[in-house]
Amino acid sequence: MSRDLSLERMPARDGVLRGAHETPPESVERRLNQCLLGPETTVERLPLHDDLLATLTRRLEEGLSHGDADALLDVHRSAYTVYETLLGHPLSQAARHERSAWFNAFRSHYEENVLAADIKEIADRLPSEADARRPGFVREWFLTAAKERNDLDRAVEAYLAEKATIEQLAAFIQADGYLNYRFYDALVLAQPHFMEGVKHEISKHMWDECGEGRPDAAHTLQFTRGLRRLGLELPTVPPWEDWRPYAGHNLYFLLACNRRHYFKALGSLAMPELFDVDRDAAVVKGLERNGFTAQQEFEFFFNHMEGDAEHGPEWLDGVVLPIVEAEPDASMELITGGVLRMLAMRRYNEYLAERLGLADAPDGVPLEESR
Repeated sequence: MSRDLSLERMPARDGVLRGAHETPPESVERRLNQCLLGPETTVERLPLHDDLLATLTRRLEEGLSHGDADALLDVHRSAYTVYETLLGHPLSQAARHERSAWFNAFRSHYEENVLAADIKEIADRLPSEADARRPGFVREWFLTAAKERNDLDRAVEAYLAEKATIEQLAAFIQADGYLNYRFYDALVLAQPHFMEGVKHEISKHMWDECGEGRPDAAHTLQFTRGLRRLGLELPTVPPWEDWRPYAGHNLYFLLACNRRHYFKALGSLAMPELFDVDRDAAVVKGLERNGFTAQQEFEFFFNHMEGDAEHGPEWLDGVVLPIVEAEPDASMELITGGVLRMLAMRRYNEYLAERLGLADAPDGVPLEESR
């Protein structure tokens, strides 16, 4: 049976590197791209690699310690390029560097600093160690935490459902597409063995992601059809001129690409299965308010609105709780991953609120103008 390959989003052979004219001269991104296009090395570090790592150290300090938004965008966008090198086209020039000393030094320095800063920020939101070791408590904690909404969260969902124009909904869907295409990869990276039952549950979610054996029903293809219904494609490089979407995307792969963060990765994956139901319902309502029939024309959002209502509890009962029962020391790691994902979700809502005109954002631009 022939397949319509035009619907399939394959990684770009040239990766996601922006041109030199698009990257500031003193940026991490400019130096990273030069290294990825430069000579292949495995152990040896060259002066251009040392320059990159020194610039990364400086920009991390400016961003994490001093709140410089431009520096945060620079380091998170650069890290996005690194993860796309690991997950992207096998024949790309950048892929030669995945075992290079400088490449892994970059990853380590970014990951250690960003994760330490985020864990410090969420420290007061974590339960006690004693509570976290009780499976019943952990289950209720995840359900409650995933349903927490502040005024801004509610305002974003209400706006998408009740006020957003079709141009704003289209821009939201396009901007949201990058993780929707990579979510299957995040699941795959969570699959390496811990318990047979856990592998079984994750396999069920992977089976669902790829359409339960029906090629045309894969979630990525459903999403592509929705984009094309709006006359859109995803650009090779995300249209995010803000650090928060990059940070939220990167979190999945920061956790998943480090075995010692395996339990955090599973906790992080649990949260969207639980909280995305309300977001998807808001998008469906907004699309139908603008004249579409979501069940036929935007099946990705319609199906997730219904499916995630089951997937969230299944993930808790089939992944999280068996691990807590078998390995109680993992419970705080699972919860930490969940809180990190909620932090990323809230940051993304702040980004959306600025683009939708719901927050005081003198430097922001309306969402439909950022495409």
